[in-house]
Amino acid sequence: MISSALKQRLLSIIILLPLTIYVMIAGGWVFKIFVGLAFGLAVREWLRMARKTGYLWRDGPIGCLYLLFCFMTFIFLREEFDQGLFFTVTLLFGVWASDSAAYFSGKWIGGPKMAPKISPNKTWAGFIGGTIGSGIILVMFDYFVPYFSNKAGFDVLPFAPLETAFVIGAFFTVFGQIGDLGMSWYKRKAGVKDTGTLIPGHGGLLDRIDSLALVTPFFFLVLHYLAS
Repeated sequence: MISSALKQRLLSIIILLPLTIYVMIAGGWVFKIFVGLAFGLAVREWLRMARKTGYLWRDGPIGCLYLLFCFMTFIFLREEFDQGLFFTVTLLFGVWASDSAAYFSGKWIGGPKMAPKISPNKTWAGFIGGTIGSGIILVMFDYFVPYFSNKAGFDVLPFAPLETAFVIGAFFTVFGQIGDLGMSWYKRKAGVKDTGTLIPGHGGLLDRIDSLALVTPFFFLVLHYLAS
């Protein structure tokens, strides 16, 4: 039997995934408005937690500037590159692969904990599994997706040698885990389990994008370096 919590998570994915894909493809003002709304919700969740810590005056502006930087970089990634759609989808699938591979490898293998006082469920096995998973996804996008896109008449080209793509993907997990652990640490500081209740079965928006937020500027800077 599927638990009610899992049913909620699956339903949220079924609703949000097509919407996210549509927004990524549409680009332009549709994309910017969507990201702007997400930014507003993320700021609201952050300020709610900052208020609970008793340091709203200090943590509020710092967190808002961090989120602004990450969200603006996400917009630049989609809009500034000729292959912005390809890079944005690569980013999303790379982060999702990292999170999924980390979850399943950590659950199946177990072993030593990464940061038991901050996030008791995270293991080094999960971290290694995540680096492999995101590395493989970046290689697949770098090699296979441009091939099929070119066959369909789209101007999409590989962005790096395959071994470089794997390393970039592995660092998705590194930066993703840093972002995830940082948010977990702050939630403990604020005394909350989730950043909000926006997404049934998942918690708040920041619970879902804590990894993505920090990976985005890393990927953006890497692509600028490769393009120079």
